[in-house]
Amino acid sequence: MRDIKLIVSDIDGTVLDKEHQLDSRLRADLEKLSQQEIPFCLASARSPLGIHPIQEELGLQAPLVAYNGALIGQFQDQTFDILHDIPIQAQDVERLVYLIEENFPEIAIGIYAGKDWHVAERNQWIDLEANITGEIPILTTFKSFLAEKIPVHKFLLIGEEKDIAHLLAFLQEEDFPETAFYLSKANYLEITNRSVSKAHALEILAAIYGLSLEQTLAFGDHFNDLPMLQAAGIGVAMGNAPQAVQDAADQVTADNSQNGVSLYLENFLLADTL
Repeated sequence: MRDIKLIVSDIDGTVLDKEHQLDSRLRADLEKLSQQEIPFCLASARSPLGIHPIQEELGLQAPLVAYNGALIGQFQDQTFDILHDIPIQAQDVERLVYLIEENFPEIAIGIYAGKDWHVAERNQWIDLEANITGEIPILTTFKSFLAEKIPVHKFLLIGEEKDIAHLLAFLQEEDFPETAFYLSKANYLEITNRSVSKAHALEILAAIYGLSLEQTLAFGDHFNDLPMLQAAGIGVAMGNAPQAVQDAADQVTADNSQNGVSLYLENFLLADTL
């Protein structure tokens, strides 16, 4: 086993099972990692406020990676300190808001800036996402929001599947060379800066801790995790990951319903402490 000094892990499908329950042995294992001064950082498409309760449940103080790498930061008491970010180009933010409001008024627009989620109205789609994440959106007008020139890290656009498919096709025909569009669900369209990735976030975290990538280990379960798994010194795919992801990873652990993350940690990093 290499001299691993930093671990970065995806959340959904990795440390959480399909019922959104945490790996039951993970907190105890993370306490042992802490004694060895090995940080364990969570990385997700979620916002910082969507990640923080999981951090607290696991007793983590390390930096987190939000919006699939668009934002790296750390909670200090009640404040959130940004360590690194890759916002969407300001001109693209303004143009996206205009195009969507003008051509797709039925689509719910959520704008994530820093740790906060901004919406222009509450509707069934916004309420659904709020119930899933436990977050409370900030009501605003996008005109006033844009006037503040706040860096935007992600758009989340929600609607009926056919409307989202139409919107995606429309935006892909527009000129947004610095912006990436992807479906996280059939009716969820997410938008970030094209430079965003969990692999880049891993590089930044390694630099923050003064480490090489060879000293890092990453866990993940899906295609968006694959660049991070390949960049890490050791990339570990979950047993529930698609076969192509498992084939490309260095190692494969048990699936997320069988405590795959803690099982790997106990067998390979903590064996001498158990």
